Amino acid sequence: MPDQPQLDQSAPVARRPLGSSPWIWMIVGCALVAASGVVRLRQEQLFADASLSVKQSPFPLRSLPTVLGGHWEMIQEEELEAETQQIAGCSDYMYRFYANTHTGVTLKVLVAFGPATQVFPHAPDVCFPSQGFQLSGNARRVNVPVESAQAASPDDPGGSTIVPFRAMTFSRPNAEREELIESHYSFWHDGRWDPDAKETRRKFQHRPAMFKVQVDRTTSLREQEASQSASEEFVAALIAELNHRIDEWIDHSNPRVSE
Repeated sequence: MPDQPQLDQSAPVARRPLGSSPWIWMIVGCALVAASGVVRLRQEQLFADASLSVKQSPFPLRSLPTVLGGHWEMIQEEELEAETQQIAGCSDYMYRFYANTHTGVTLKVLVAFGPATQVFPHAPDVCFPSQGFQLSGNARRVNVPVESAQAASPDDPGGSTIVPFRAMTFSRPNAEREELIESHYSFWHDGRWDPDAKETRRKFQHRPAMFKVQVDRTTSLREQEASQSASEEFVAALIAELNHRIDEWIDHSNPRVSE
């Protein structure tokens, strides 16, 4: 009998490529879907937790001092209508009139706290035109020096920081004369004050806590020509107080939400 051909044991055994199996790809696909679902649920939980953090102000805004800067005294406190408060999107607010005991200048002051996505859209350049006012001149950026809550150094107890505000003047004619209102405003979000919130806007959903400060006063053309607005002196005292309370809040809260 002819010799039987011997099998070459060293020859590679042909195997079906692993990737050609539809079952493998289905398992991988299911794993990816499951992983993305877990991530999505985690994100939704984080967003829900963050949203709960702005249901109530970290400190009552009406506990802010009725005397600021030594000579700005509250002369009246008012309530926002429920509808107005809802539109403004704030969880808490302080709405007062302060007067300078030296000069008699009166300011209308609003401090609000709430979700950034709802508080941020309500800037004076949106609200005043809806009441018949028009922007008079150009908006300007004002850098207000604010005393720091902590000393800059043992030899320099008067440390300060610069807080940016936007200043705008609105006009509305009436029967006797043109009404002029000067408005200063800024927003606190994610550890900084900024009337634009350009650097932090992308974090509104993750870190929703926002404070808004708006200071309005009736003015005149002559007063507009002054080198510094009377409002800026008040703003410096108010922000110093707010910064102190916000720092205390951050030190005792979840940094993911309130930094």
